[in-house]
Amino acid sequence: MSNARIRNTHENQGQMIQSILLVDDENLFHLVFEDACSLLDISLSLESVTSSDVAARMFEGWNDDPTGRPECVFVDLNIIGSSFDGIELIRKINYEYGNGVVVGIISSSNDQVEIDKAKSAGAQFWIVKSDDIEPRLERFKADYETYKDRSGAFRVYNQ
Repeated sequence: MSNARIRNTHENQGQMIQSILLVDDENLFHLVFEDACSLLDISLSLESVTSSDVAARMFEGWNDDPTGRPECVFVDLNIIGSSFDGIELIRKINYEYGNGVVVGIISSSNDQVEIDKAKSAGAQFWIVKSDDIEPRLERFKADYETYKDRSGAFRVYNQ
């Protein structure tokens, strides 16, 4: 396949996300997510933290100086060792800090009650974790521009 054809294929699959913040208490998943993002050319910059408290403090700092604020945030539903869960972090990002940040849940749960809570908190998407996360992230990447411009409907990526 020629370079031009490869480039066109990537262009059709969505734009690069300038920066991502992953909030997940599982260090192993950080590696899986980083590898998938690299394989799919999803992001130019990826930062990972293991606590919703740390993420909230980061967003508080970005209120004063937005330098380094991520364009997109993936939040685990249950973040062990944090004072609040992923849904509450999404609510804080949207209503206290966010103002334009694309934000959603990435979780092994596929519970409709939790999905509805996340949507009410302002999540734009829900990605179900799996051993084969790449196809879900690839579909998310293709839809990303609609989340960024706020025209995309909430979507669950579970297959």
